[in-house]
Amino acid sequence: MLINLIAAEWLKLSRRPLSLALLGAFLSLLLLYLGLWLLVVAFHQGMIGGVRLAVLNEAQLAELYRQLTFPGIFGAVLGQINGTGGIFAILLAAGSLGSDFSWGTLRVLLTRAPQRGQLLLAKLIVLLLALLAGALIGLAVGALLALIAGAILGAPLLPGPRDLLVLPLGVARSLLVLLPYTMIAFAAAAFGRSTLAGVGGGMAFLAIDVSAGSLGALGAANDLLLLLVNLLLQPNINALVVANSRLYGLDPTVLASGLDLATLPGQAQAVLVIGLYCALAGYGAYRALARRDIGGAA
Repeated sequence: MLINLIAAEWLKLSRRPLSLALLGAFLSLLLLYLGLWLLVVAFHQGMIGGVRLAVLNEAQLAELYRQLTFPGIFGAVLGQINGTGGIFAILLAAGSLGSDFSWGTLRVLLTRAPQRGQLLLAKLIVLLLALLAGALIGLAVGALLALIAGAILGAPLLPGPRDLLVLPLGVARSLLVLLPYTMIAFAAAAFGRSTLAGVGGGMAFLAIDVSAGSLGALGAANDLLLLLVNLLLQPNINALVVANSRLYGLDPTVLASGLDLATLPGQAQAVLVIGLYCALAGYGAYRALARRDIGGAA
């Protein structure tokens, strides 16, 4: 039954215009981000019309150079997946569950598969597969841009074997970072019985979480405050994002000077805390779905 549900959910999600629109928007923003940095580096080195605009210091220029070429391009793309990609993951998750309430298709699904927990699990698995596919496409686009940037900047045109071998680890970290936001969107959509509720709940949580992440500076005051701050979601997400950047030789503090790496938790704690947030949100989504009557189309 679970396999059939996964196949049905994949068919629905892959055929929805929303999925392709979100993928297109993400890739467009990714190209815009990397393309602008490439222009900045090219102007800084006087490669365009001999015009030289020195707007960066040497450390920042070197960091951008690493982000635009192999292997640093992988870290840059993974960072964008965990940045703007989080917003698109919320929209996709909210639409995946919320639209079934709005269209009345959830009631039809439950007549054939009455175990609501299995339905929610199938939606989660398909969502993760869709996010994985989007991440791989984003990495392929980034690699293509790195080939162009490498030819322009005289950098290596191919990644090394080690860079490719550790890529699954980086992708797994990125998906784990996206997971709590998608689970929150699921829970909000289940409670509100609509896509709008899922989007609103997911975005509100994202805004609150990012705002709470600014409290990280308090952790430098004493160890107790640091312990409490590191129980929030954002510092643990930052820890995994930074780990992905370092995996490919990037230094996130060069372009984000406000980031204090000394206050971030370890990777093991980050995985545990993120897993706890996911479990709580998943349980909330299941309870909201399992204990309420399902009506027709709204």
